[in-house]
Amino acid sequence: MRLKSLAARIVIVVVGLDLLLIALLITLGVVVARTELLAAFDESLRSKALSIRALVRYDEESPAQLIFDTSGLPPSADVDHPDTFMVHLAKGELFARSPGWAGLPANTRYSQNDFARFRENGVPFRALVLKNVEILDREEDSAAPPARITVIYAASLLEVRERVLRVGIYSGAAGILILLPMSWLTVWAVRRSLNPLHDLAARAGKITVRQWSFDAPVEAHVTPELAPLTAALETLLHRLHDSFARQRQFTGDLAHELKTSVAIIKSGAQVLLQNPRSAEEYRAGVEGLLGDCDRLESLVERILRLARTEQWAEEGKRENIGPTELVATCDAAIGRVAALAAAKQVSIKVESKSPIQLRVDPDDLELIWLNLLDNAVRHSESGSQVTMKVETPNANTVSVCVEDAGEGIAPADVPHVFERFRRGETSRTRYSGGFGLGLAICKAIVEAYGGHIELASAPGKGTSVRVEFPAAGGES
Repeated sequence: MRLKSLAARIVIVVVGLDLLLIALLITLGVVVARTELLAAFDESLRSKALSIRALVRYDEESPAQLIFDTSGLPPSADVDHPDTFMVHLAKGELFARSPGWAGLPANTRYSQNDFARFRENGVPFRALVLKNVEILDREEDSAAPPARITVIYAASLLEVRERVLRVGIYSGAAGILILLPMSWLTVWAVRRSLNPLHDLAARAGKITVRQWSFDAPVEAHVTPELAPLTAALETLLHRLHDSFARQRQFTGDLAHELKTSVAIIKSGAQVLLQNPRSAEEYRAGVEGLLGDCDRLESLVERILRLARTEQWAEEGKRENIGPTELVATCDAAIGRVAALAAAKQVSIKVESKSPIQLRVDPDDLELIWLNLLDNAVRHSESGSQVTMKVETPNANTVSVCVEDAGEGIAPADVPHVFERFRRGETSRTRYSGGFGLGLAICKAIVEAYGGHIELASAPGKGTSVRVEFPAAGGES
């Protein structure tokens, strides 16, 4: 089962690494102890083998005869499993041996340095074989070379193994004694290290709709692991605060617009009912009320369209959208705004080098161009021209720029033109300037397709709005 606690995971990992380190140290200690004890054992074995070699000498009464002096045998280190030896003459005859020992067994494993290993009655032994060595006793009057012998001396390894085992046990016990306080210190250090995180979470938990202040602890800013999280929380909080503020502003503006529209309709109806009127006057009044109702309906439709577009942008673009001819949607939008352009004596021109296709809903494209052209025509001087430039700046981008030579927008208002219910000038009334939703709808649609929209304007020189769509997925 996966642990949910981050502190528990860190403690387990650290303690596990400590255990691994202790195990490695114990293993290293055992290996070093075994190596050193074997080296000392081999040196003792060589010394005893040389002692056996020195016990072979010439008989004083019969100088040509060799004898073996058993009085100088080296003592065994293991009383329960005594050392054994065997001496052979140069021709292979058995000269001397330990009582009851038949020599090296068939399962003996030899090494390159004259040592051998074997087991006898389940007990491990190590032996040294001194092959064809001269005896140390020399006859002063004899011209013949000293006799040569082969000495085999073996001793039990049980004591070495017991010492190595004791080293492992003592090292393990010492490691466990060290691990216990280290584990406690690890738990304490981990909990203390996570205090800034707990403090950060506690302060973040105090954020409410009415309480937006977030004072992150100093340690959260200076700790490398917590600094990105702290910055992300502060950025997220700032964005949420702005989002709530914009939502409240939108709700207030919407309520104001709806209240104004309803008040206009209500006041118009009250005026009609105040005094008796002729049928023509009633008809004219009702037609005015219907116009106000149409305006209210247009407002509701735009709000719903904006809400649907933003929801669609959050859920992802619609699938199975076929290719749309971009210039054709521009022409369609120009046709819908032609009457307004003719009334203001404003000409509209489309500049495009070749047909361009995008995988964008044609109704969405037409709505974008209609809003941009409507704004451009309304705020252009009589006799001026509005231009739509369709370009492909690179292989991955399609650009449409709507330019006019109208009155322009004040620099202070340019950063806010895409906000809902935003009107650049007080002279733009609800009837001349619309609801302030057109550019907001354009921005929502463009960004839903992964595009980008930007506006540049200078008072008295005109306005330019550039829309860019990614060409990926379409054909140019």
